[in-house]
Amino acid sequence: MSSFGAVVSSASVGIALVVIFGVLAIVGAETNRRWLLAFAKPVATASLLLVVGPPPTDAVEKLVAFGIVFSIIGDGFLVVDGDRAFFAGTSAFLTAQILYAAAFWSLRAPERPIAPVAGVVVVISALLVVNLWRPAGAMRPAVAVYALAITLMVGTALGTLGGPMPPVAALCAASGAVLFYISDATLAWNKFRRPVPHASIVTMGVYWLGQIGIALAARISS
Repeated sequence: MSSFGAVVSSASVGIALVVIFGVLAIVGAETNRRWLLAFAKPVATASLLLVVGPPPTDAVEKLVAFGIVFSIIGDGFLVVDGDRAFFAGTSAFLTAQILYAAAFWSLRAPERPIAPVAGVVVVISALLVVNLWRPAGAMRPAVAVYALAITLMVGTALGTLGGPMPPVAALCAASGAVLFYISDATLAWNKFRRPVPHASIVTMGVYWLGQIGIALAARISS
């Protein structure tokens, strides 16, 4: 099993690429340079595969790697305006959430499959869906299903704390999942409820920090 220092060192190129292209994507969004956003965003997410470590070896790495692939697809759709593109991107990320949840579930603490603190996430998700329900309109079913999936993902990630996963890996998984949740909640609020100033900094910056945590968790746990 790799030490945390060795993993971070070998994954440093991937992390550096995520940061570089992530910053470019945020600049593209903030300055309305759509071409820069469309190019840099998927590349930043694709760089996460280097953090997981090519090629994926065990089941957890494979599940997370496939989750990243669907995240790349989701990023590609979300740079396009319109409800259809948003629905397609959300569907891709829904698949990613399920894959991540499956990876975390296999590393949970058997006596505590979902951490009690996950109840807080359930309450927050319920309140978020209630506030988004009316403005979401025809997207209501998608919002509800996605909220359920990402809540499950966060709950299973928190469930790895105290389980067979190395403590550092479990911490990366839990913090990464929570950051991913914050990013998606901000994205939904910005789209359906009211504009969030400089939303791209949160929706993308926090998103990639969360994804790095999830990718590192898979790498360390192998």
